[in-house]
Amino acid sequence: MNDRTWQPSISIITPNLDHGRHLRQCIDSVLAQGYPAVEHWVLDGGSKDDSIEILKSYDGAISWVSNPDAGQAAAINEGFRKATGDVIAWLNSDDYYLPGAFDAAVAALAREPEALAVHGNGWMVNECGKRLRRYPGFAVERGDLARKCYVCQPTVFLRREVLETEGFLNPDLELCFDYEWWLRILRTRRMAFCPHPLAATRQYPSTKTQARRSRGLIEAGYVTRHHFGRPHWRWAAKWMVHRWVLGGRSLALGPTSLAAGLRSAAAYRRRFEPGQEPSPVGRKLLDSLARHDTGRPRPQNRERPSRNDM
Repeated sequence: MNDRTWQPSISIITPNLDHGRHLRQCIDSVLAQGYPAVEHWVLDGGSKDDSIEILKSYDGAISWVSNPDAGQAAAINEGFRKATGDVIAWLNSDDYYLPGAFDAAVAALAREPEALAVHGNGWMVNECGKRLRRYPGFAVERGDLARKCYVCQPTVFLRREVLETEGFLNPDLELCFDYEWWLRILRTRRMAFCPHPLAATRQYPSTKTQARRSRGLIEAGYVTRHHFGRPHWRWAAKWMVHRWVLGGRSLALGPTSLAAGLRSAAAYRRRFEPGQEPSPVGRKLLDSLARHDTGRPRPQNRERPSRNDM
């Protein structure tokens, strides 16, 4: 196998709910790749906007269904079950691929046959698609993800075998289901890194990630408790900043605000200590994480610090 002769089929899964304003750009970015063996499944959750009319306009160029679903991760999992490609990926309906993404991703997987997946550089863009900054991507090790999710989700392409070896996304996670999947994958396998910019991910206030930041950080706390024993201090710092922003406080650090912020960060970390009794929501999440895990042994409390841990 080499990057000039291996040409796997690719399945792209797009979950959508009322994102008609971005859906056409998303679909067009798949079709514009010019890759010879692609199927694109759009799993619509019962949109009330113009999404269905947009999907109908592609008349055979894509496959789609529209039914109420149990959330984003459940819709993606349904798409994975429908997918027939050798390589699978999902692209949210407000994100889009950049030119040459498929060829670059396939070439990276061909060069590193031991890698189960590849992720690459990407761009953060605003609601109108204007570039804001590069996503901070690099060749990650599992320990790197204890601190932060450095994997730009729409740049990820996975070999189909991931569904057999690592299972599907955890549908009980509303925001961290991709992050938790990467941690399962990286426990025993590698993710190759492609420096080529593969995708653009939108950042604007009404995205689920930004609008439900508190829920995301709580999920991250329980995910890191499950996988690493406790959250890294950088997750606690994110919580501290988030609480400041919610309270309308200035980020200028005087002695009083710094002390209050540090107390908030410490309380966040204590909340997810292994010996700490979780809240009812936390217990449900921990039970779900254990249930959806592959059952492989987990490291004790903390993995070897990565090169950027200090």
